[in-house]
Amino acid sequence: MSQPEVRKLPKKTIIIIVILTISCIIGYLLITLSRDAKISEVLNSLGYKNISSIKVYSVSQVEDEKTKLRSKLFKVSFTNDETNQECYGLINEYNGNFKKEIECK
Repeated sequence: MSQPEVRKLPKKTIIIIVILTISCIIGYLLITLSRDAKISEVLNSLGYKNISSIKVYSVSQVEDEKTKLRSKLFKVSFTNDETNQECYGLINEYNGNFKKEIECK
């Protein structure tokens, strides 16, 4: 049996693949950083002034079963530097209004 012939990818194709990969990575980082910055501002407006290590685990669209109103639900964790506590919980956003369910330990 003879081995099948293997063709090399053209340099142009390799360059296109590398550029697409790099642009996807940069896009992901920009989205993540902007989401973290937004949550930092929201937490600041909710009374958490001195915070660090903000992590946004998920953002999901939720709908109230009774009123059929849609809102965004953020699952977050952060460190409150004033009290030196780890905090985690949920932030619900509807029409620019925010409700929090955050627990600190």
